[in-house]
Amino acid sequence: DPFPDCGDDGEEPDDFRPLPADEGVPEGPEQGLFVCLPAEELTLSGFAQDGRADTMPPGALLATLLDAITGEGGSGLAGLADDQLVGVISAARRMESRAAWTLMAALAELARRRPPTGPCDSGEAGFSDFAADEVAAELHLTNQSAAGQLAYARTVEQRLPRCFAALFAGRIHPVHLRIIDDETALLSPEHAAAADAELAEVAASLTFGRLRAVAHRLVLKLDPDSALRRKEHAKQDAHVRRFREDSGNAGMAARELPPDEVLASWQHVEQRALDLRAAGIGGSLRELRVQAYLDLLQERDSRLLPADPDTGQASHPPGSESDDSSDGSQEEDDGPGETGGPGSGPRDGPGGPDRRGRQGDGPSVAALVNITVPLATVLGQSGTPADVAGYGLVDAGDARDLLAAAARHPQTRWCVTAVYPDGTAAAHGCARGRHPPPGPAGGGSPGSGPGPGPPPGGTPGEYLAGLRVRLVPIARGGCDHARAEAGYRPSRALQHLVKVRNTRCAAAGCGQPAARCDLDHTLAWDQGGLTCECDLAPLCRHHHRAKQTEGWRLEQPEPGVLRWRTPAGRSYTTTPTSYPL
Repeated sequence: DPFPDCGDDGEEPDDFRPLPADEGVPEGPEQGLFVCLPAEELTLSGFAQDGRADTMPPGALLATLLDAITGEGGSGLAGLADDQLVGVISAARRMESRAAWTLMAALAELARRRPPTGPCDSGEAGFSDFAADEVAAELHLTNQSAAGQLAYARTVEQRLPRCFAALFAGRIHPVHLRIIDDETALLSPEHAAAADAELAEVAASLTFGRLRAVAHRLVLKLDPDSALRRKEHAKQDAHVRRFREDSGNAGMAARELPPDEVLASWQHVEQRALDLRAAGIGGSLRELRVQAYLDLLQERDSRLLPADPDTGQASHPPGSESDDSSDGSQEEDDGPGETGGPGSGPRDGPGGPDRRGRQGDGPSVAALVNITVPLATVLGQSGTPADVAGYGLVDAGDARDLLAAAARHPQTRWCVTAVYPDGTAAAHGCARGRHPPPGPAGGGSPGSGPGPGPPPGGTPGEYLAGLRVRLVPIARGGCDHARAEAGYRPSRALQHLVKVRNTRCAAAGCGQPAARCDLDHTLAWDQGGLTCECDLAPLCRHHHRAKQTEGWRLEQPEPGVLRWRTPAGRSYTTTPTSYPL
């Protein structure tokens, strides 16, 4: 019995005595009530079909029952009959809906409390551009994710009040609500209200897929032109992007493109794949489509590459190293970076000079974003992953392939960062001139044959000495202002020191690479701030504006440690980057 103090017959315990209105009530805020209910309604049997707990709406009482029945660590579940166990599952799902409603209602209330504040705050979503940053810092979300949740909560509360109430009551699941919002997004307020009323009643009995079909059909009935508007609206989100697959491989996607263009492009890939097969290149048609796709994007022709006698594939398929990659070289430019850091940008178009390269060279990648690779990984002595800014982690083998690809491009710049035992940056320096990437003694990465790297018998120390890099210490803990500069804009050398110390925007939850950020004076330069390591940090444009908005405060108590205070009075601290060791 989860409530042993209640009598079995539903009567009051012997020691129960109502208190007079003015007796025993502590001073201060009004106290809550403790309710004693008949025990026969709150037993395990109540979770059986149509029992008291099985039909109870979500709330504090149901949450207490679930906690008491399941026991610590779920120890009580084994004692439930099947019927009761299914009742617990159903009750937990209703509580999930109530929890989602609570979160969304609170987000909508926060959005109401954060109206746009001024000319630097567009308020396009109906609330301050910086409200999302408060949520992002507290919930460890990206700013985009937090902003999306705020906008969604505000929209659903206003446009779909009946469905929102059904979520509160536990009749529909959060996914039901998301589907309804998506399908009705472009309806007028009048049509949205009609759809809200009808879908709130039927959604509970429908699967997610069935609900989407029913909602779509209802929307077309209410507004036959909505399908065309939806299509035109989606065109505004047309984009091409590359991303890291969960497996560690990479992917590319193009979304919301014209159907005729996509079908024509697919036919072009298909024909090129058939041409590769006709030229004797081995592999399934699916594999040849991949090779054709990459060939077309890089303006190369795998039919001109010698075939591997064992596989029938081109001898240097996408991502592989080549025997003569040391022909690629690096030259000095203005971009910050670590190993393979960014340059000032290709001077002859997106692919840089001679972007096709010679057939057989393999891919050529200008390291215009930071590719941070532990030296032991490059030398084949460690499996520690590398980090590609704006992309994510890559495994050791892919890291060596990326370095070989970077070596083929003349715009790549090479830098060295020494780290402390905790992985934070200790010193940094950049190499002048052209250099092959480091590799195992004897050249190349393990198993790849000869390739770029120190000469046979060379050591990591000899390779680094050959770069002639002068390592400059990075200020930590305190700062003697030895590298402070007189002007407002920091030099390239000072930019490098700050951006290898904090490799991403120094706001909580922001993943914008430092290479795409401004170096911001924490204490404004015109108010006495120094152009020094202790007063500079990378901030993206959004968080640069947030810092200047009313209610926000930013301090840098020591170099690389930034303390943010939000309008809600909460504080969040970010620290220097810790590199993988």
